Amino acid sequence: MSNLNRHLRLLLSISLFCSLLPFPQAVKAQDLVATEDLAGGSSVFVFRESRKKAQTKGLGGSVNLSGGGRGRSAPTNAEIAAAAQKRRSAAIAARKKAAIAAANKKIALSNTMTAKAETFLDGNQTDLAIKNYRDALIQYPKNTRATDGLSNALTAKGIEVAGDANNEAAITYFDEAVKIDKQNDVAYAKMGSIYDAKGQKSKAMVSYEKAVAINPGYTTLYAPLGLAYLDAGEIAKAETCVQKSDAAGVDNLESRVLRGVLFFKQNKTDASLAAFERVIEMDPRSAPAQYYRGQIFDRMGNADQAIASYKKSIELEPAFAPASFDLGVAYYNKGDFNAAATAYQETVKYDNANYQAHANLASTYRQLERYSEANAEYLIASTGIKTADLYSEWGYCLGKTNEWDKSVARLETAKQISPTAVDNSNLGWAYYNEAQQQTAAKDTENAKKNYALAKTNLETAVQQDPKLDAAYLNLGSTHNALGEFQAAVAILQTVLGFRQNWVLATNQLGLGFRGLGDLVNAVATFKRVVDLDGRNTFGLFSLGEAYNASGNKKEAKKINDKLKKINPALASRLDNILSGKAVIDATKNKIEQKIPRIPRFPF
Repeated sequence: MSNLNRHLRLLLSISLFCSLLPFPQAVKAQDLVATEDLAGGSSVFVFRESRKKAQTKGLGGSVNLSGGGRGRSAPTNAEIAAAAQKRRSAAIAARKKAAIAAANKKIALSNTMTAKAETFLDGNQTDLAIKNYRDALIQYPKNTRATDGLSNALTAKGIEVAGDANNEAAITYFDEAVKIDKQNDVAYAKMGSIYDAKGQKSKAMVSYEKAVAINPGYTTLYAPLGLAYLDAGEIAKAETCVQKSDAAGVDNLESRVLRGVLFFKQNKTDASLAAFERVIEMDPRSAPAQYYRGQIFDRMGNADQAIASYKKSIELEPAFAPASFDLGVAYYNKGDFNAAATAYQETVKYDNANYQAHANLASTYRQLERYSEANAEYLIASTGIKTADLYSEWGYCLGKTNEWDKSVARLETAKQISPTAVDNSNLGWAYYNEAQQQTAAKDTENAKKNYALAKTNLETAVQQDPKLDAAYLNLGSTHNALGEFQAAVAILQTVLGFRQNWVLATNQLGLGFRGLGDLVNAVATFKRVVDLDGRNTFGLFSLGEAYNASGNKKEAKKINDKLKKINPALASRLDNILSGKAVIDATKNKIEQKIPRIPRFPF
């Protein structure tokens, strides 16, 4: 009986510390990350779609198509200036009529101030003109001549403030101008130009619409209005703009860009490519044209030419964030993660509010195993993106940095968003590994709670998807950790029934038999592991120990000889057991003091 007790104590001790040892196992293609990557050979994480899911282009932010950010084309400004002069002439013609109508002193004073304001406006002294028009309206609020003049003066001031750089400070003047005179087409046109240059497409569209509705003579506004329609997904309206632009004989940079983008949206690949080639003929430094050429080449499946076009676009305009975003996507999908990271870093440098770029950069860091940096990017991305995929990947990376409490929290969020079998399995995976961490820290009470939570989520996962192998493996590992060996054996035999020869599950099944004291099946199972993978150190160690416990010292020594060629340190631990140097009638802690600890993954 004494010898039997000694053997049982040894078996339990070995079973406990064997679960801490890493061992190699191939990752199932597409979805599974096996335990040796994460948890000492005892659980797996499942990516919700694919570990290397392709990233999507066209999410890099709004594209400024009006000459690559160098300001609006000259013809548009010329038309605005001509319309402004026409409005001034109309106002001058009203002077004589207004003078005749002056019937009293206030009206006369108002008219005098108006005339003075007109003189200042004619001399481009806009501030003085605005002041005198306001004073005139104080004297006589119904002075339409002063009202029209003030609207014109505010418009002139707005144009002056906007300058060539389309300064947004000018919007204040244009806003007041159109409130005073809702027919001020010049103010609407210039406002649209400013909004367009700043990427505020919806506001630009509204302003352009009002300008051309009042004055159809703004023929060069049809192209930027059409581009704004395309940005809003209004394809039919954009086509109408092209027709009106063509009918007016307009052929400028923006009209060519409009045709190219319209063809692109209509999936007319060849026509779109030809249109952008015509844009480049007119302006070889058009960054948007190169950007769209890149998208077209991507659509054609020519990744190398797409990358070259994106790089050319960035060369022409380094701050062109949409191009660097799509360059990152192209490199990522090609498997060049270092180049993808560089491209995404440039994207967020110039467009820090692009949360998709932050999410893509996080995924890229994950592929490069730069997990701490990935976690930082997921944090930023979560400000604007609330998807199960993001929180699931983030939970995985937090596990890789040994932050299991945070990993649990993120995977809990993923489960709340998408309570699928995969999400329940991954949450169980995190709880299991947090419990493993707590067990190592001798926090037995909390470890027990987390093992129980792991078990609950994993049981839900296998009910939701009876063929989800990861959930079965994780549940079997959890049963083993809880000492529920019979349940572990049953669940692991189930998964091996539909996924045969899975070394990871076979190892866990061996541990289950070992925990039950079924040495015959334990030996047979660990032998199966070694047959499947002759260099599996965990399987070799476990098989050697099981042979020794069953009394087959000869086979145990043969196995240890193989292990010495692969992992001498682990073989030394098995030597101590085979030679009886280990204190087999002591607690697990005493055994670990006698046998050198093998370095392991942090969870």
